[in-house]
Amino acid sequence: IPGATLSRIENSKMSPTFSVLARIMIALDVDWIDLVGPRKLAPGEHLMSFTDADEGSRTQVRGMECVVLHSQDSAHSLSLTIDVHARDLSDVGGLVGHRGEEFCYVLSGTLALHFEGREPKLMEAGSSALFDSTTPHAYLAGAATGAKILVVVNRAYGSHMRSAGDQVEP
Repeated sequence: IPGATLSRIENSKMSPTFSVLARIMIALDVDWIDLVGPRKLAPGEHLMSFTDADEGSRTQVRGMECVVLHSQDSAHSLSLTIDVHARDLSDVGGLVGHRGEEFCYVLSGTLALHFEGREPKLMEAGSSALFDSTTPHAYLAGAATGAKILVVVNRAYGSHMRSAGDQVEP
């Protein structure tokens, strides 16, 4: 990443794309939670979060419309819904791995779940997958109508959670 780009990001003059942020995190050997730091719950405080229909924080991740359902920094999981319409790996920046475990549930449509070294897994509404997120992967539409999925990522906090042999590429 060019130094000028990094400077603009550091000075809030530019927001990095997901792939740029992923490359920075991999180069620094940090997870995204290392960048923002998990908020510790106060003594006696319990994690609890509710999201009503049509609520959540809307964002774009790898060119897909996402709704983060619960974004508590102290949570060990991140839940979001994703509208998947891209049909080509280049449209989502290719395969990407990250620390943690991931659960995917197809709410509607047809999903093509891609993994490095494997044939894409076509999944219909009601199908689910659970996998080690370090395996480079990507969500693509398995049909022209796309898919809506629920994804729950169990976050691996900090570099101390990384196994000695983990190799994750952007």
